[in-house]
Amino acid sequence: MSPLNRRSFLATSALLCIPQLGFANETYPSKPIRLTTPNSAGSGADGMARRLGDHLGRALKQPVFVENLPGAGGLMGSENLLRSAPDGSTIGLISSNYVVFPHLYRKFAFDAVKDMTPVAGVASTPMVLVARADLPASNVSELKALALKSPGKLTLGSSGNGTILHLMGMYMQEKGQFTLTHVPYKGVAPVIPDLVSGTIDVAFFSYASVEGLVKQGRLKLLGVSSAKRSPAMPEVKTLDEVFPGCILEAWYAVIGPKGMPPEITQKLNESITAIVQSESFKGQIASEGAVPMPMTPDVLMAFMKSEYTKHGALVSRSGAVIQ
Repeated sequence: MSPLNRRSFLATSALLCIPQLGFANETYPSKPIRLTTPNSAGSGADGMARRLGDHLGRALKQPVFVENLPGAGGLMGSENLLRSAPDGSTIGLISSNYVVFPHLYRKFAFDAVKDMTPVAGVASTPMVLVARADLPASNVSELKALALKSPGKLTLGSSGNGTILHLMGMYMQEKGQFTLTHVPYKGVAPVIPDLVSGTIDVAFFSYASVEGLVKQGRLKLLGVSSAKRSPAMPEVKTLDEVFPGCILEAWYAVIGPKGMPPEITQKLNESITAIVQSESFKGQIASEGAVPMPMTPDVLMAFMKSEYTKHGALVSRSGAVIQ
């Protein structure tokens, strides 16, 4: 083949490859997407996943099915996600708990950082401290006074040992220098009816989980864990106002199994980032005090590594360990 013909052949081959690459990008997704969350139905993560899934389905023109996989503080659902095929057909919405359980369980079958593909940040949200309606305390100062008056009698429910809701309760007690008796549950959902019935006294939740019950007067807000008061509940003091330094926010992000193709990850990131920055989505999450947390995959990876270290220290101080 002459040099001229060889150059023509190579140029033609290169041009033929361009539509193929474009077609690969344009055809994802070619089937419905499974959006898992390792949290129970009715939790803040569940609500966030369903809102995101609704928007994402319209953006990608494919159904997005949300699947709840609770258990072991998020370990079971996360393992299910990370063992899925890395083709973008299964992705997961995770919460802060994802960087907690690696420090909590002595043995598990994956590396929470190395065995995943970071996709996109979604939102951050403060946690709210909620009490049974008839508790004789209307704020965290009064809760502390009540706890000091009756040592060991007040109970703090949580979604499980070492979960973010447990760690927030522990952190509050450290900063406030008082003690509550911890009552761990298996997930968020069973905590709520026991709090409403008065079986337990207080618990931390995302605001979305308890907003309706608060508005109905069946539960009452005592404090919020953000650095500033939430626009959704401006009358509620932050814990930091009463116990300086007591700030810990929950967050949500989307990840996938290790080895997802960069072009699929990028398409998902662009779609999710556009969604979380849209006025429609921001309006939906504003009522619960949540704010958008858009991140590129690289930025999300750095963020998760930092959160992994921070929450590891909290777990260590809590002394919580699950065999």
